[in-house]
Amino acid sequence: MSWLEIKRRIGELRAVRDAGGPMKEPWAAFVEAVRSTQDTPPYHLRGILAALKDAQGGRPAAEMVILDHGCSGGNTLLYLLALGYRGIYGVDIGGKDPQWNMLLQEEFGICEPRFFLYDGETLPLKDASVDFIFSQQVLEHVHPSVFERYYAEEGRVLKVGGAAFHQVPHRLVPYDSHTRTWLIHYFPPGTRERLYSLLGRDPRYVEGMLYLRMPSCHRTQLIKYIGTAKDVTLDRLVSLKELEYYDGPKMLRRMMGAVVRLPLIGRAIGQTLKWFVMLETVSVKTGLASQS
Repeated sequence: MSWLEIKRRIGELRAVRDAGGPMKEPWAAFVEAVRSTQDTPPYHLRGILAALKDAQGGRPAAEMVILDHGCSGGNTLLYLLALGYRGIYGVDIGGKDPQWNMLLQEEFGICEPRFFLYDGETLPLKDASVDFIFSQQVLEHVHPSVFERYYAEEGRVLKVGGAAFHQVPHRLVPYDSHTRTWLIHYFPPGTRERLYSLLGRDPRYVEGMLYLRMPSCHRTQLIKYIGTAKDVTLDRLVSLKELEYYDGPKMLRRMMGAVVRLPLIGRAIGQTLKWFVMLETVSVKTGLASQS
């Protein structure tokens, strides 16, 4: 079953929730859909699931405390919940509260809030209380004034030995999927704004919601506040073959995948290509990381 079908099931569940109806049947249908993908999960979740399994270390899924740092509608957390991960938490800033607390209460008897809108600065969780954190394409929207705080708060709530997984679009990627433009973000601000205007994009909107940074900025923060920063971008380049819902130039992505899978030379070429695609990292919290 595809991710598109799973999203359709989430839509059905959301419609019942918003209408105030019982969620038992649509939730059961969603769980069935998710569990049918356990052997071949949606490709955008495979890195998260692999990092989570490593962090889990054989512990029961229900014992893991998991934070989605920028959960939007909560789709990934619902997927994990359907796999048996009960200790889920999601935070987001602005927009509409995902409102899945109602589902947790109705189906699992969890009365404490697990989904939050927060101020973008202080996570509503205790120190050293989380086993696993993931962040999917969120950091390019984090304002410079709270960029370092984003990582510092992850370091605060993560347990020593816990792990964090980050997917980060960055400044070196030539195609920006947010504006659907090539190379414009390489230019200085004034030129960039004029080019966006010529293409019909509102530069005030773009400049107010998109903060593409160099990969080294993210690694520096991970090492400072969590302790390690293992780059797993190449693993995704090698493994990604199906592109059913890929949000980008599919032909180019297929060509890159074919190149990095070539015998002998593929991995070597991939070490260069990985700098021009979305960064993926896995970090493990050490006791030496900063808590400030």
